[in-house]
Amino acid sequence: MFDELDPYMILLIFVAMILVVSVIALFLPRMMKLNMRQIHLLVALSAGIFLGILFFMLIPETFHEAHDHEMDAALWIVGGFMVVLFIDVIVKRMHMNKCACDDCVDKDHLHEVTSLTAFIGLAIHAVVDGIVIAIAISAGEGIAAVAIIGIALHKFADVFALSSIFTLTNIDRKKTLIFMVIFILITPLAAIASMPLVDTLSDMELFIPLALATGIFMYVGIYSLLPEAFHERRDSIKALAIVVIGIVAIALLAILLGDAHGH
Repeated sequence: MFDELDPYMILLIFVAMILVVSVIALFLPRMMKLNMRQIHLLVALSAGIFLGILFFMLIPETFHEAHDHEMDAALWIVGGFMVVLFIDVIVKRMHMNKCACDDCVDKDHLHEVTSLTAFIGLAIHAVVDGIVIAIAISAGEGIAAVAIIGIALHKFADVFALSSIFTLTNIDRKKTLIFMVIFILITPLAAIASMPLVDTLSDMELFIPLALATGIFMYVGIYSLLPEAFHERRDSIKALAIVVIGIVAIALLAILLGDAHGH
């Protein structure tokens, strides 16, 4: 696919692919006119995607990179989880002090915190993806092709999930779009910035940012998105089925991609 192409040309192909896939994933949830009940079911799909990425991509990848430092990796995962828990508690407390309305604290502000913590976790993962793609391109055309296709596919899942989560919030549409554009650009920019440093990056401990992202994904998926997915009690069976569909979809993606990150 990439025979005899300059590494930077391969990188440009990757950037173009990521941007096209991400824009489609960004607007897909917004093109569907949904009521709040349907939006919560969409969040159930996002929860399944988050859990699938967590269990079938991030955790295996983190411990693969950790090699003989599994305990260190576990500590960084816990650290990522606890940092977001701390931020979540503090932010909610600040909202509670500003707003006397319990309903406001429980819904709108909670949705806002959920979307922002999801953004942080995905952003860290996106930086790591950029570093990985730079290393993969330098490792050879075959590895680069698989890595680019793999990252593009799960970038679609990431953007779709984050865009779906933002539909729950009262954050201004313009601000939401800014957040999403920043997120979409993180991986390409990280890849571009990493290319000149690829020899150094090959030796870096990638398991640390991966472990942090894993801890954040764990918190957002289990503590924030799953409860939100089952917010509408009358749809609990549907929500469960959709969560399972999201998990299975990512599991199949992980199986199909195999060593997508060039391991």
